[in-house]
Amino acid sequence: MHIFRRVILPLAFLVVFVVIAALLGWIAFKPAADDGFDGVEATGEPEGSVITAERGDISNTIEAKGTINVDAPTAVKAAHEGVVNHFFVQPGDEVLEGAELFQVRSEEADDTQPPASSGSDSETDAPDDSQAEEGQDPVKPKYHTVTAAADGTVGDFAVEKNEHVSPDTQVNELLKNTFSARAPIEAVDLYRVPKLPETANITITDGPEPFDCENLRLDQGAGTPAASKAQGDDLADDAASGESSAEEPAADEGSGAGAESGPQMICKVPKDVTVYNSLGLTMTVEAGAVSDVITAPVTAVRGLTDSGTVWVIGDDGQSEERSVRLGLNDGSMVEVKSGLKEGEEIEEFVPGTEPEDDEMDGEFEDGSYMEGGEE
Repeated sequence: MHIFRRVILPLAFLVVFVVIAALLGWIAFKPAADDGFDGVEATGEPEGSVITAERGDISNTIEAKGTINVDAPTAVKAAHEGVVNHFFVQPGDEVLEGAELFQVRSEEADDTQPPASSGSDSETDAPDDSQAEEGQDPVKPKYHTVTAAADGTVGDFAVEKNEHVSPDTQVNELLKNTFSARAPIEAVDLYRVPKLPETANITITDGPEPFDCENLRLDQGAGTPAASKAQGDDLADDAASGESSAEEPAADEGSGAGAESGPQMICKVPKDVTVYNSLGLTMTVEAGAVSDVITAPVTAVRGLTDSGTVWVIGDDGQSEERSVRLGLNDGSMVEVKSGLKEGEEIEEFVPGTEPEDDEMDGEFEDGSYMEGGEE
């Protein structure tokens, strides 16, 4: 027993330790069965990323931030030459389409429409004494009643009673209590919307529950040629009058029509939804969906409307340019209708557009860099 503890047991431990050390050394310095470099030629350039064309689903949803806007008022013009003879309504009155607003009296012989009841008009409409003495028939003025072209709230009258007006004189305007939702959209995103749906979903933070906005349409904004022509006409008028516009202040680029000159999606807010002018909103447009179609990343396709080009990897490992017909895209993936088969390999990025190596993200101006963003 004494010999076992003093000699045999220590020797047994020593043998076990030697075996373990030998195994660890063999594992650490064992040559790899396949180093992965066979058949690869060193070119000094990184190998491109290759992906496989697969089937999938694409749901094209566009979200845009915008605002609620009260609809523009309807201008009410005199439409006739003459004098405002009578007001049928007062500012603030709610009127329906066709309601009588005011009357214009013009010096035209006509007795088909009687004047509106007004005590001050009886003397004005009396026959002229000089005409009666000369045996001429008195001229009876013609009365024109101007009606509301749409529903609305009567605004302030811009003219007084018995004031002379021309056909283009704006006498009043009908204020609206209807609203529209407007959301700017990037022009390039319009390629994702071959056809707008009839409705969009509107979400207002801390407002009513999300609702569908009707009659969705696209407003392309003001055209530059028209603006240039208007500016040229103004310069020509200044030149003709001998006035200079050099001292006129420049238009504020962030205000007026210029701030909203780009494309906008616009739709009508239902009348049963309570909203207010200038409320912020998120407009969601479902611009189409497809399922079980060949898809490819938009980074792999040059041209994303109707037709495009991809680079297919051939049997020899070389990329080959190929034309494809395209469909719906969601900004990340695009539907390939024809020209590419499921399982074919393509380059993930259009040649020349590959992203830079992530390891260079931390490079400094002096050439040193932090690998992986750390020192």
